[in-house]
Amino acid sequence: MSEDVVWCNLVRNQNKNAENQPDWVAPPNPKSPEGKNWTIGVKIGDVWYNQAGWDDKDEQGNVVGITVKMTPPSAKEDKPAATTTTKGFQSKSSYGNKQSYKF
Repeated sequence: MSEDVVWCNLVRNQNKNAENQPDWVAPPNPKSPEGKNWTIGVKIGDVWYNQAGWDDKDEQGNVVGITVKMTPPSAKEDKPAATTTTKGFQSKSSYGNKQSYKF
């Protein structure tokens, strides 16, 4: 496939139970592990995006189109958890490092 084209697959949201939830969502990923509800995202460059769609309706409530939203992973998901290395030693307590004050 060409790098200049973005394909976005959406299916009806069978679990929609609120007006602010999308009418269309990414299809289930058949390669997801047991018990996981992974979906098939859209890869643009080196980044995978989640897609969702909402019905566009005219004044009579007839569906006339779909608005699609592409969302990259959140900043929280992009960064690995912060780790501290103690090299096998107990970390120093902070109360012993405070400066003493005399009145």
